[in-house]
Amino acid sequence: MHNLENSLKLGLLCPMYLFYGDEQLLMEEKASQIASLALPEDMLWNQESYQGNDITPAELVLNAQSGGFMGLRRMITVRNINWLKRSKKDKDTPENEEAANVDMEPLIAYAADPNPDTVLILMVNGNVQANSRLLKAVKKGGRAAQFPLFRSGEKEKWLDNYLRSAGKKPGRGVVSYLALMSGEGLLSAKNEADKLLLYTAGHEEIIMDDARAIVSRSSLAGVFDLTDYMAEKQGEKAVEILRRLCLQGEAPQKLLAMLGTQYHNTLAVKDLMERGFTSREAAARLGMNPYAASKCAAQARLYTKRQLSKALELLLNADIAQKRGEGDLSDLLEVALLRICSM
Repeated sequence: MHNLENSLKLGLLCPMYLFYGDEQLLMEEKASQIASLALPEDMLWNQESYQGNDITPAELVLNAQSGGFMGLRRMITVRNINWLKRSKKDKDTPENEEAANVDMEPLIAYAADPNPDTVLILMVNGNVQANSRLLKAVKKGGRAAQFPLFRSGEKEKWLDNYLRSAGKKPGRGVVSYLALMSGEGLLSAKNEADKLLLYTAGHEEIIMDDARAIVSRSSLAGVFDLTDYMAEKQGEKAVEILRRLCLQGEAPQKLLAMLGTQYHNTLAVKDLMERGFTSREAAARLGMNPYAASKCAAQARLYTKRQLSKALELLLNADIAQKRGEGDLSDLLEVALLRICSM
């Protein structure tokens, strides 16, 4: 990734690129940067774009081998490629049955000696196996770059820069809240940030009330509300939120896992706070999102460490009971929540 950035800063282009990973937004940004270097603004007709399902490797090679209009450089981008995503785990899925029938040999051969008058970008959403022959060939004749999901701190830094570049000053906690509630990936984070920018048009500062009002609330937000009521011993409201989340389509097993994570994190934060750390320092030590750590800190003040351990035990018992066929998990969860509220 750093080698790619350095070469583009110097204006150096390769005839072939393979981008793969889960940060689609960064892949698109690099593809746009390459396009601006490869083609003059008035020569956009020399740019072609395909979806992976719409073209075969053999057809792609034929296109890439031909010269551009008026003898100029040509740029071809292929997105959402599934030719390289086959694995033993999911080899029987329809997508991978199709991938298994794709003849990669023409593209592998092309990668060894690509047309210097064409810039070809292949984009894969997801991982590419390290032993992929195409990956190895591209590394020799072009450049391959992985775009993994940003870690929490990296995502917050990106969002902070994005908001400030738009002339906004994010208030305390806004960036952490936005990073946490927007789910995985920068694309969804950017979409939520754009909504926030529109919502605060005419105001220089973005405050937490703005973020809470406009940023889409993920299932994690519902779990925060749920555990807030549980910490306050309001069992009726906790059960009401649990039922609402289930009606919205959240799987009870997922909610159980999220509750377990929340209580585990709360116990860890409480332990650090009792040793003199602030919630922000605890977040740094535990690798947590600062907003999530602040929620854990607030809830930790309402529990003893023994109660938090007991809460984890009750959640585990609900999971075990469900696997033994002793009841529906949603019902078992309600019982566990009420018992936690009564501690």
